[in-house]
Amino acid sequence: MSFGYAIGDFVVLTQLAWDVVQNSRKACGAHDELTSEATSLHIVLRRLEIEVSKPNSILARSDDGTDRKEELAQLSEDCRRVLRTLDKILKKYNALSEEKRSVTKLWKKVQFGNGEMLDLAELRIKIATSTSALTLFLNLLSIGSQGKVESYMESQGGALKEMRRSLNWITASMQAKAPRAGEGSILTTYAGDDKAIWKDFRRELIREGFSSELLERHMETIKGYVMELGSR
Repeated sequence: MSFGYAIGDFVVLTQLAWDVVQNSRKACGAHDELTSEATSLHIVLRRLEIEVSKPNSILARSDDGTDRKEELAQLSEDCRRVLRTLDKILKKYNALSEEKRSVTKLWKKVQFGNGEMLDLAELRIKIATSTSALTLFLNLLSIGSQGKVESYMESQGGALKEMRRSLNWITASMQAKAPRAGEGSILTTYAGDDKAIWKDFRRELIREGFSSELLERHMETIKGYVMELGSR
């Protein structure tokens, strides 16, 4: 079942995140990195739940709320998929006897939903990426209006519209892999280095399925959007 948009869907998602926090505390300890990342995600989801419940939220507007809802639904579905996988692992581990837990390694590789093999350290990165992506979404939402480049990419539709969402996700992924740097710091480090922008984001966009030809054609737009994210 795909993720819906009713407030109840976000309540359930927030509760799932809280279950993961509790199970992680039991399995790993309150100060473990996994517990910390799950707690951060739970906090962001609570913030999201409040935003969705507001009758005057930008998400409730008919003019530009539809696209934002679609983007949020995708982010939320990705988040739910990771949380469900992690919750199953932790519950299974916590159900073991104390004796078995003492000799069973929690950090073994597990099969993710799409068949990808990941260990829990990699799942932690996925949790952190969801946290960063949802935080970025909420921060842009709170600004209220779109940036100049963002508005252009949205108005063009098609590949550019999808590329903007991918750039947000790539930014979140970079943030998750360098959590101490902070969202703004990661983006502003590229401010004086066009080559760094192009190398890193081009590589990730190709992984997302965008062709080299398309990226070359819209190189300046991509750079402009990354700079815009860093300044907002």
